[in-house]
Amino acid sequence: MSIKITFHNMSHSDPMEAHANEKLEKLTELVGNSDGSHPFRIELWLKANKQHPHHAAELHLRSAHYDLNAHDEGTDMYAVIDTTIDKMVGLLKKEKRRFMDKMHKPDTEKKNFYK
Repeated sequence: MSIKITFHNMSHSDPMEAHANEKLEKLTELVGNSDGSHPFRIELWLKANKQHPHHAAELHLRSAHYDLNAHDEGTDMYAVIDTTIDKMVGLLKKEKRRFMDKMHKPDTEKKNFYK
């Protein structure tokens, strides 16, 4: 498990990093496993704009089964972090359901074609 938080065009903020890590715990619970046999990597880029108060966050999740990206933009960086991580949680849940449906689906078009 590897989590990396990068700040662009802004100074490092311990409270913002703590907030992001707290929110990322929900994501690590969904993707992680207790024995650590499936490593994953989470990268969060926080980008501030110096010209006007328009901030962006990009989140990338890479694991053996998933390669997902989510991003959001807005004026409040804390709200942007929250919505970006919520989007990623939704994407991960959707991909997990799709993966499990594929694993448990007894008949597929390909199997029926070869019968």
